[in-house]
Parts: sequence; C-alpha cells; structure tokens
Amino acid sequence: MFAVLRRNPLALMLAVLLHVALAVFLLFEVDWRDEVKPIGGDVQVVQATLVDQQKLDAEVQKLKAAEREKADQATAARRAEQEQLEALQKRRAEEKRKLAELEQQRKQRQDEETRRAAEEKKQAEAEKSRVAELKRQEQELLKKQELEKKRLAELEKKREAEEQKRRDEEVARQKAEQEAKRKADEEAKKKAEQERIAKEKAQKEEKERQAREAREKAEKARIAKEKADRDAREAELAAQFNAERDASEKAEVAGAIRAKVERNWLRPPGTGEQGLRCTVRVRLGASGSVLLVNVVRSSGNDSFDRSVEAAVRKADPLPMPRSERLLSQFREIEFVFDPSN
Repeated sequence: MFAVLRRNPLALMLAVLLHVALAVFLLFEVDWRDEVKPIGGDVQVVQATLVDQQKLDAEVQKLKAAEREKADQATAARRAEQEQLEALQKRRAEEKRKLAELEQQRKQRQDEETRRAAEEKKQAEAEKSRVAELKRQEQELLKKQELEKKRLAELEKKREAEEQKRRDEEVARQKAEQEAKRKADEEAKKKAEQERIAKEKAQKEEKERQAREAREKAEKARIAKEKADRDAREAELAAQFNAERDASEKAEVAGAIRAKVERNWLRPPGTGEQGLRCTVRVRLGASGSVLLVNVVRSSGNDSFDRSVEAAVRKADPLPMPRSERLLSQFREIEFVFDPSN
C-alpha cells in the first residue's frame, strides 16, 4: 500500500484535498440567503389631519409600487438563492462522484498491485523451481557426459584395433589386386594383339568384299542404265507412234461424225446463200449414243441452229474411236457445223 502511495504522490494529494473540501462544505454550510423583511416594515407613517385625496391616492399608488418592487426583488433573491443552492448541491454531488471514482480507481490500483505482487511472487517461486530443476539436470548431464566419455574412449580403442586390422587386410588385398592386375594386363595385351590381328584380317577381307561388291554394283548399274535407256527410247517411239495413230484416229472419227451429221442434215428454206455455221457441244454414251445436244455458239439463225441439233440427234449413234485411250476424249465433244466447207 505504501509502495503504491510512493509511486503516486499526486493522486494521494488530490484525494486528501477533495476529502478536506467535502468535509468543510458538510460541516460549515454558508447561508447566502438575504433575510426577508416583512412588507412595510420600514415605512414611516406621516400623521396628517387634512390631506388632499388625489395626493393620498398618488401616495398609495407609490407605496404599492414600492411594495411590488420590493416583493419582486425578494422573489428574485429567493430564486437566485435557490439556484445557488441547486448549484451547490450539484457541485457536492459531482465531488462525491469524483471521490467515488477516485476511491474506485485507488481500489483498482491496489487490487492490481496485489495481483501483480502475487504474480511476481509466483514467478519468483517458479523461477526458483526452474533454477533447481536446471541444476539437477546439469548434474545428471555431467554424469551422462562422464559415462559417454568413458564409452567413447572404449569405442576409440576398439576402432583403432579394427582400423589396424582393416589396414593390414587392405595391404594384403592391394597386393593380391596388383598381382591379379598384372596377370590381367598380360592376358589383356595378349588378347588385344590377337584381336588386332583378327581385326586387320577382317578389315582386309571387308575391303576386298566391298571392292568386289562395288564392281558388281557398277556393272549392274551400267546394265540397268543401258536397259533403261533402251526402254526409254522404245517408250518414246511407242508414245510417238501412239500419238500419231491417236491423232489419225481422232481426225478420222471427227470426220466421220461430221460426215454423218451432214448426211442427216436437212437445210432449212432460205439459208442456202447465207454461209451460216454454228458450234455444237454433244455428250455421248460409251457406244456413241447421243445423250445431249447444245448449240454453244449460234449462227444467228434459229432455224439453222435447230436443224443442226436435229441432224445430230438423227445421226445417233455417232462413230466412236476403237482405241480405249480415246474413248474418254469423245464422251463430250465440240465441233463447228459449216455446210459450206
């Protein structure tokens, strides 16, 4: 408690001053009210026997006005006194509230200090227990370290003995490996020499075989080239012969078609001296049957064009080439019908 007061001297001083002020107001109340005097107490009565009535009325009105003014002043004084009393009561209530808040804050601080002191005591005890536990653990650790040190010393002795044994075994193993390696190297050299001789022999035989195959391949290529050249010349001659024969047959078939159409054509009246001609497209079947006839370039004379179409239909079937190669070329043909040519 005293430690709290030493840390908060200003709060202590304010609390003491507030308590003193409250005691003064409670014990020594000050009365600021003016003593209310009875109305007319200070009025002097004038003794007169003969008074003018008007003057008397005026004097009475004046006295009434003075009494009313004094009554208003007394009322105002009482109101002011009541307001001062209410203000004093409010100040007292505010001071009590502040004192209560200060007391509550003081209790809260005191409780906080008590709680903090208890926590500090608890922490100190816990720290003491922790230090004791650390010391115990440290002693146990020292014992364990001593035991570990002895165990490591024994392991080191055992490891050194095993290491010496391993070194001896390693020396013996290296000697055996060196002897085995020497024998293996001699065997490998012997084997390598044999392989080299066999490889050289195989390479020589391979070169001879490749040279022989190259000669045979060159001979076959020469023979194949001569045959290909001969076949090409024969194919060229055959193609030339076929082309000449196809051209001759096409011209022959075209002439036969034109001749057959002209034989089946009847000249329309009035077209004898005009020199008319038209281009006709004809679609044929495989046997030369007329499937479709169209005038693709008119002569300018409808009668003449119709007569040509009729002649083509009448000439059905039209001549077809004997060669299978030319049949596809005669499935749809165009020709110029010119009777004057």
